[in-house]
Amino acid sequence: MIDFRCWYCSKRYVVPERRIGERFDCACKNLLRVPKRNDGNCRVKKAADWLVEAVVYGGGGAFLGLGLGLLILSHWRPLVGLLDGWVFVAGLAAVGFLAGLFGGERGVNWVGRRIRDRENR
Repeated sequence: MIDFRCWYCSKRYVVPERRIGERFDCACKNLLRVPKRNDGNCRVKKAADWLVEAVVYGGGGAFLGLGLGLLILSHWRPLVGLLDGWVFVAGLAAVGFLAGLFGGERGVNWVGRRIRDRENR
């Protein structure tokens, strides 16, 4: 049996494991999906949810990539030409955006770990 609560109203559901992945309407009129494990995420994402996550995580990743690029550029400016340096910074911002966009929270955390590791050396 899978035991979980509605993402929106916290109503408790206990369903057989054969219904994993099945979608149904909660009493609060929101669409839910039976999670794979107890207390799993039962929320069914809508297009607006995907858009908000893309903006938040993609923007966060781009911001972290930009910060990393500026940090590297500030230390290596004599080794790279001015134009090449800004292309490098823009490239890291784009990589951060894509990591946030496709990796979500995991992608942003990965970029953040890289920045912290670089600072701790």
